[in-house]
Amino acid sequence: MKELAHDHGDAAGFLRKYQACFATRADGSSWPNWETTWQRGAQYFRGLIRPGSNKSVAGIASMVDLKQEKLERFVRESAWEYENVEDQLRQTVPEAAQGAASVLILDGMGIPKQGHDSVGVGHQWCGATGKMDNCQVTVNLTLASPGQHRNADQVSWPLGMRLFTPKKWIGDDSSVYDSSQQQQQYAQRRENAGIPEDLEYQSKHEIGGDLVEEAANSGLDFGCVLGDSNFGKSPKLRHRLRSQDSPYALELVPSKFPVVDEETPLEEESESGSGDPDETRWEISEDGEIFSPEDLAHKVEDNETDLEWEHIDWAKGTKETLSGEFYRTRVRVVTDRADCEVGEETGWLLIEKTDEDEDDSTVSLKAWICWDLDESSLEELVQWTHLRWSIERFHQDIKQHLGADEFQGRSWDGFHRHLAVVMLAHAFIATHRLETEHNLPSFKDVMQRIVREAAIQQLMENLNFDRQTATDAAEEMLQGFTDWRIPDL
Repeated sequence: MKELAHDHGDAAGFLRKYQACFATRADGSSWPNWETTWQRGAQYFRGLIRPGSNKSVAGIASMVDLKQEKLERFVRESAWEYENVEDQLRQTVPEAAQGAASVLILDGMGIPKQGHDSVGVGHQWCGATGKMDNCQVTVNLTLASPGQHRNADQVSWPLGMRLFTPKKWIGDDSSVYDSSQQQQQYAQRRENAGIPEDLEYQSKHEIGGDLVEEAANSGLDFGCVLGDSNFGKSPKLRHRLRSQDSPYALELVPSKFPVVDEETPLEEESESGSGDPDETRWEISEDGEIFSPEDLAHKVEDNETDLEWEHIDWAKGTKETLSGEFYRTRVRVVTDRADCEVGEETGWLLIEKTDEDEDDSTVSLKAWICWDLDESSLEELVQWTHLRWSIERFHQDIKQHLGADEFQGRSWDGFHRHLAVVMLAHAFIATHRLETEHNLPSFKDVMQRIVREAAIQQLMENLNFDRQTATDAAEEMLQGFTDWRIPDL
């Protein structure tokens, strides 16, 4: 077992940077017994990291030997503001995680639920189950930096997690309810969950736009914004990112994103059209050809007019080099296909051929619209867009190891406070992953090292064991009394 670079078992040094988040409000004021709030925050944090499969409030209380009621008050009733944690996370991003090669990644996270009283729950698309399901959905933003030596060496830093609240939970549109009785039921659920009275409905792309704006305004250094087709299909989100000068490479539905060649001649300005009303539009000349990424891919596949796929290696995988076939071209986005209108949005259209069915010659595709990345090489665009996988790993890590999806309370504040401490715990582990120069250990391995070191330190301090005796005892306890296994590193 490799030793930690220094004493990671004690998280006090890391948490000290975030003490103000649990001791003061955004306006700088505090409250009586703030020291207790701070202490509960540290206990909750340590409980998330410790071994054990139950990261609910009850499970955490058991792990830190504290009455459940005290931790429930910490997440449900105490005065600390979860927004302050997100703000401080934006201010404390390690330099190694930033830079022109790093990206901001937007994505949704589904949390399956039973029943109807958990805040924001509803019948909606759930990525965790891959279908329409009863669940909560959060919109998450992370900063991701590519691995220096291997794809697995990428590092994610959490920046924000916000609950998407369906319209039935907002209460300002009577048309979304099946009956007056259902409307009354949701009014009672809103009150029970403590949803802020001034909360207005926001779509997922509006929440995502807020998160990106907050991150950009904090001065983070990043190359572009990434998001899947659920975000890429929103003209309002793309317009908002352009208005705040945030470059993006957003995924598209290849068959449903009409474009024209960037050099297509345009007619006089048009006042009608769809999309964002603040954007100037023009009509396409009669000889202009509207096409989709899928249309273009077929031309490349058929080698029309000497168009060819280009083979690109973008990273070293665990078993082999990650590579694929790509093509890009400059385009202008069509805002209204029926009226042949285009807007101001231009950029690289990037297409990837992901697979081919030998039986029917069907080509599977991915596509992205890349704005304000005009000087970027094809290799750079490919590397950026393929960093988006890291948010899937982020979701897996915070669920499997930190219990992000195990909060059993029903309140608005409790839900967001739980996620705020989850983000802190993830940032703590990410910090220590960055300390390894080559072949970064996995998220799980770092957690195991932290727990191992904490156990060793406690045995040395409480029982006066020498380090070797404490190490042997700690590893035996961890292997014998938890569901974790110490890796042979």
